[in-house]
Amino acid sequence: MKLNHLMAYCNERFPVVNMALFAILFLTVYSVARFFAPLPAHTAFTGTDGWGMMAVISFFFRLRVFDEVKDYDLDCINYPDRVLQSGRVTLRQLTRLSLAGSLIEVSWSIYQGPVTLMAWGLALGYSLLMRYEFFVSSFLKKRLLLYAVSHMLIMPLVIYWVWSAYMPVGAALQALGLLAGLSVLSGFSFELARKLYIPGDERPLVDSYTKTMGYVPAITSVLLVLLAGVGVQFYLLMLLHAPVIPYLLTGGLYGLTLAVYVQAIRRPAAKKLKTAGLLVSLFMLMSYLSVILLVNL
Repeated sequence: MKLNHLMAYCNERFPVVNMALFAILFLTVYSVARFFAPLPAHTAFTGTDGWGMMAVISFFFRLRVFDEVKDYDLDCINYPDRVLQSGRVTLRQLTRLSLAGSLIEVSWSIYQGPVTLMAWGLALGYSLLMRYEFFVSSFLKKRLLLYAVSHMLIMPLVIYWVWSAYMPVGAALQALGLLAGLSVLSGFSFELARKLYIPGDERPLVDSYTKTMGYVPAITSVLLVLLAGVGVQFYLLMLLHAPVIPYLLTGGLYGLTLAVYVQAIRRPAAKKLKTAGLLVSLFMLMSYLSVILLVNL
């Protein structure tokens, strides 16, 4: 596999911004754990913590490879010019790369102790069920919303995997639950938002929530899930004794997203849906960054 081809694949399907988001996810869990258990050994970010961050990025890269394997034939029809579909990289090469990354994950988990290793094993096991679509592929593919929910449940397992490296079993469960809830709700709102199309842009072989649920119900679902995420974020900020500014930023961003989606309902336009989708992505990013900054500054 040529390096430039691998870089082209990553830019297309697993870009640096995705890696940064998964690094931020790790830092969010790490920061909240530090807040509730400020152990002297964890007062500064160490090489071991960086090792864990790379493990989380590797985990999500393997999920991307699993998706590539599952969707390869259909993507050859819909996206023949992609790096993978054009043959510049192969599924075998990506699989080997993801297996190499697994060594980072398992070694960090072993280093952190048996509970973390067990938590990684649970997350890995669930990801393998996702890879094979829970052995009910034809059932799930006809139910896009259920498919998304079943796959989004990997997030609490990843959260607990990281959490277990820094917190004793049973400690600060309320904070852990809020982190898990925030990861699911922000991730689910992002997943919904990225598959919304105006009626004229729908494609026969490309799934979308607007096609499955209807244009207005799909947009309404994004806003409701995002609103639930705002509620969880507010509760987490309260536990962290946050000042008023993070609340105002979160509420203001939701209000702006609501306004753009209302415009998209009144006058459907692909550009408006794209703008709203970017705002949903920004909410996910800001919800994590506000926690990191609050704890560490």
